[in-house]
Amino acid sequence: MARHPELGFQVLDDTWCKDALSADLPLFEEWASLLAMGENPLPPHVLEPAGQLLGKHFEALIAFWLDASPHFRLRAHSVQLQDDKRTIGELDFLVDDIHRGRTLHLEVASKFYLAAEDGNAWSNWVGPSGRHDTLEGKMNKLVNQLAASRLPAAKAFMHQERISTPEPVLLMKGWFFHHHSRLHQHRPPKYAHPEYAAGWWCKPDEAHHVMGSEHVRILPLPKGRWLGKFHPTDGDPPLHWSRLEAVLHDHFSRTHRALMCAVVIEGDAGWEEISRGFVVHPKWPEIRK
Repeated sequence: MARHPELGFQVLDDTWCKDALSADLPLFEEWASLLAMGENPLPPHVLEPAGQLLGKHFEALIAFWLDASPHFRLRAHSVQLQDDKRTIGELDFLVDDIHRGRTLHLEVASKFYLAAEDGNAWSNWVGPSGRHDTLEGKMNKLVNQLAASRLPAAKAFMHQERISTPEPVLLMKGWFFHHHSRLHQHRPPKYAHPEYAAGWWCKPDEAHHVMGSEHVRILPLPKGRWLGKFHPTDGDPPLHWSRLEAVLHDHFSRTHRALMCAVVIEGDAGWEEISRGFVVHPKWPEIRK
């Protein structure tokens, strides 16, 4: 784990993640074998997010892993903290890290932020739905969430459940997106991982600059497929880029929501993703919910 250089809390860094995932490789291989045989180890509410917020979908996936892992003991999930019948906070996970002999208060987040302006300040990074969601606001909220295990209501819950005093840690994953014109000369957000996942964003009238080639196709992705790599299925008909204008016009006539798209090209193994990005509403980032 690493301590955040400015905000002071612990972050589950590359070393921790690689160690944890390597230790549970047999479990993941078992799940992959079941999938290859047409069986799905994930329950429907975990596999398909439906109307869930993206963060809750990510949280459900982490819960499924921690609950199945022989290296962790999931003590509690989504603990609502009450004070005089008023909700004052929530703990994502209380989990025993058996391998390292400690208890964690684990907060998880999966977010996507776009560079509204060229700069590394967190306030410049805005969610695809507009300025009500910024990286700065999210980090401030996470600081409060990580401190929640010190509240009297949390201590009372842990005493009742005989849970050791936990160490607050953050697991945050996601993507950063740069304007398509700045993709090769961008400035990353402050404290971003040097190898963070990067994509592009554009307005509808700029989309042809990103995708204008006879060799590429475009595939709009539903929110349930935002978290993983592109894997083509029989239900995926990649669109020729020339059809994109009509698709975008129809989409933004019905909603302000940004459209995540995978740009794909046909290779020896079929369609392969070469880039990913958001086409945002013409009035982004000033749009409201």
